[in-house]
Amino acid sequence: MKLLKLTLLIIYFLSCTVNAEERYAFLENEITLFMKNNDIPAVTVGVIENGDIQFEKAYGTYSRENIKPVTTDSLFQIGSQTKVITSLITLAAVEDGILKLDDNLDTLLPDLFSSIDKNTLQKITIDTLLSHRSGLPNYPKNVTRIDGDPMEGGYSEAQLLIALKSTILDFEPGSKFSYSNFNYALIGYILSKKTGKTYETLINEYLRKRLGITEVYSQLQADRSSVVVTPYRKDNRLIKTKPWEMGLLTPHGGLYASNHALLKLMEQQISAYQVFFKNRQASPLVSTQTSYATGLYPGLSYGFGMFEATAELGLYPETVLWHGGDLDGFGSEYIFSPSSKVGIVLLTSSGGREFVLLGRKLMNSLLTEKANKSMQPTANASAD
Repeated sequence: MKLLKLTLLIIYFLSCTVNAEERYAFLENEITLFMKNNDIPAVTVGVIENGDIQFEKAYGTYSRENIKPVTTDSLFQIGSQTKVITSLITLAAVEDGILKLDDNLDTLLPDLFSSIDKNTLQKITIDTLLSHRSGLPNYPKNVTRIDGDPMEGGYSEAQLLIALKSTILDFEPGSKFSYSNFNYALIGYILSKKTGKTYETLINEYLRKRLGITEVYSQLQADRSSVVVTPYRKDNRLIKTKPWEMGLLTPHGGLYASNHALLKLMEQQISAYQVFFKNRQASPLVSTQTSYATGLYPGLSYGFGMFEATAELGLYPETVLWHGGDLDGFGSEYIFSPSSKVGIVLLTSSGGREFVLLGRKLMNSLLTEKANKSMQPTANASAD
């Protein structure tokens, strides 16, 4: 009897695997065609439907020389998708009473901004930093990098303090939206100052201990380097490049993560949105809290760490949240519909515009299929 039960269990799991492969055959076809047409070394993908992980698969190898197959636990640098996680940690700190959304730079970092008057500094709050309305430029002036090449050598506290002294705002704080990597690097610095902990420690406390999400790192240790995929330039996919060494700029775009880890985060975000829809109870996982969303175009806004696009924008048939990342090598796409509870995570070792379009195409396919299924009559519906 035990043998029979075990056999049936094995058959069940095998059938589930086959069904998943068949069900997502369209996705596999699109990815393999994309990799072939663009000479992409590696892509990993994961799909969430009904709020749960339904499909995960990896394609390609760690590098052109190292033909070891990548897995959904392989690490990629995720670029600006890091902002989703920095926002999460910041909002958790607000929830814990460590910070307030209206805390301002005059009190948080006193006497560090010599070129900005006190009254203006008081208008730059955690709120405006998270939502890209601070007026800060995209990067500090003393960040130097040749376009296409990786950032090397990190960015030190000494460099940051020098930059803060001479920073000039691009516009009046709170008056408009302008995407700024500097905002999130500064948030990371503020978090470390307020808590006395490194960004890596905060990742450990909020992601691993609270949410149970592992395989997200801000630093490359020796034991992790073997599972980091080699990136290739997006303007010439035969040229090998390197992960970025970002130092204090890491909170805006330097995290390493696996596809599976990001899927687990997305599961929890989708779940948090269900609670938010039901009773308007926000949590750190609700990035685009409506009271803080900043309108950019009709149908497009940005809240805390994520973009929000409604059907009016024309990208998707319903409201979708997303953030991506591109480091002139690595690319990432993180997209989900909180209402349909559908999402997709894509990571690659050579990004670019084509990769972004692939993410949109696959997400649209998932939403269209979901909509078509909801319109089909159920099996026990009576016929007229």
